[in-house]
Amino acid sequence: MLKLVMNCGFCEAFIDKCLQSLLSQSYPHWEAYLTVDQCGDRTLERARAARGNDRRIVIHANQERQYSMVNLIHGVRRSQAQPEDVLVAFDGDDWFAGPESLSIIAAAYERHDCWLTYGSWIADQPGLAGIQRGMWPAYAEGTEDFRNSPWLGTAVRSWKRWLWDLVDDGDFRDAQGRYFRVTEDQACMLPMLEMAGTRRARHIPEALMVYNRSTPHACGKTRYEEMLANSDYLRARPAYPRLRQKLASPEEVQSLRRQLASL
Repeated sequence: MLKLVMNCGFCEAFIDKCLQSLLSQSYPHWEAYLTVDQCGDRTLERARAARGNDRRIVIHANQERQYSMVNLIHGVRRSQAQPEDVLVAFDGDDWFAGPESLSIIAAAYERHDCWLTYGSWIADQPGLAGIQRGMWPAYAEGTEDFRNSPWLGTAVRSWKRWLWDLVDDGDFRDAQGRYFRVTEDQACMLPMLEMAGTRRARHIPEALMVYNRSTPHACGKTRYEEMLANSDYLRARPAYPRLRQKLASPEEVQSLRRQLASL
C-alpha cells in the first residue's frame, strides 16, 4: 500500500490540479493523508471540493500553522501505515507528471527490494535555455558520506514505514529543539539514505512530478536563508549507521550511531 502524506500551505490555486492528478493515477492501491495549514486562504474548501466522495483522501485542517516537518510527522501517524507500507511525501501545490507516477514508485519496490526511492521531477517553468530542471542523477554507487555529498535526494521521495521509525525525533529539530519549518526533506532523507545506502536506495530517473516553481509562496523564495542555515546544521549532525538487515530497533540504531561518531 502506498500512503501519501501531503502538506498544504498556500495551495488554493493549485490543490485542485494536485488532487486531480492523484485521482487520475492508474495504480489503485493508495491512500492520501492531506494536512491543510492555517494560512488564511481557501485551500481547505477547494481540497474538499476536489476530493469529492473519494474516501481514499483524508483531509485534516490545522487550527494554527504548523509547517512542513510537523505536518509530515503528524501525517505519517494519521496514515496508520504498517511497517512494510510505503510512505510518499508530496506537496499540495505540485502535481503528478502523468497517470503512471505511482505505478512507477510501486514497481521500484517490487523489482528492487529497496527501502526508499528518490527522484525525479520537472519544473512548471523551464530553466535557462529551456532546460528542464529536476532530472538530477543518482548518488554514485557506494556513496557513504551523504552529508558531505551534493544533495540529490530530491522529490518524489518515498520510504518504508519501518525505516522512518528508526529516525530519532531529535533529528527533525533545530539546535533550539524546534521542529524545522523548512528543509524537512534533508532532515528525514539524510538519516534514511545513510541507513539504506545506495544498495537499498533506488533512484527513479523518470519524471514523476511537476514542481511548482511559479508560486510566490515557495519556501525557496520566502525562507531561503532559513533553508541554508538548516542545511548547514543538518550536514554537521552525526551520521547514521548503514543497516545490514531490516527492522533493527531504534535503540540499536542510536547505539551504533554513537559508536560511529566516536571513531
